[in-house]
Amino acid sequence: MNTATRLGAAMPGRRQILLPLALAPVAGWAVWAAGTADAPSHPAGPFHLPLDETTALWRDLGAVRLGGLAGDPQFPVKVSALDGRTVTVRGFMVPLTGGTAHNRFILSANPMGCPACESPGPAGMMHVHSSIALPSTREPVTLTGTLRLRPQEGLFYRLDRAEQRWA
Repeated sequence: MNTATRLGAAMPGRRQILLPLALAPVAGWAVWAAGTADAPSHPAGPFHLPLDETTALWRDLGAVRLGGLAGDPQFPVKVSALDGRTVTVRGFMVPLTGGTAHNRFILSANPMGCPACESPGPAGMMHVHSSIALPSTREPVTLTGTLRLRPQEGLFYRLDRAEQRWA
C-alpha cells in the first residue's frame, strides 16, 4: 500500500501540482494572444519600444557582456565613449520607494510584466538621479542627463542630473 492510497484522494499527487504550474505560462500566452485588453501592441522581442533616436541607446547598452575573473562588465568602444556625455533615453520608470514623485529611480528599457518582452537584465536598466522629483508613471518617459558607467549602485549605468524631456 503506497502513501497516496493510505491518505486517500485528499492528498494531491506530484502530477496534480506540477502540471498546472507547467501549463500556466502557456495559458497566459494563449489569453494574451487571443487579444485581451492588456495585449501589447508590439511583436515579441528584446525591446518594448520601437527603435528611434531615444531608444537606440538601449541597443548599444545591451551589447555589454560580463567577462574577466570577477565578472566585470566589458563595455564596447561605442558605449565606453559615452561615459560622462549627455545622452537622451526613453524608458519605463521603476520607483525604488513608495510615493507619487521620485528623484531617484530605475529606468528600464522594458516595462515590468510585459509578456512579450525579455526580462530586464543589468544592461537594460539604469539608476536615475534627478534634481527635480518626477511624477510616477507607467508610461514611457524621455530623459536627458549625463551617463556614467560602473556606478557604485550595482547597475552598469547611472544617469546623473536627469531632466524630463517633453516631445
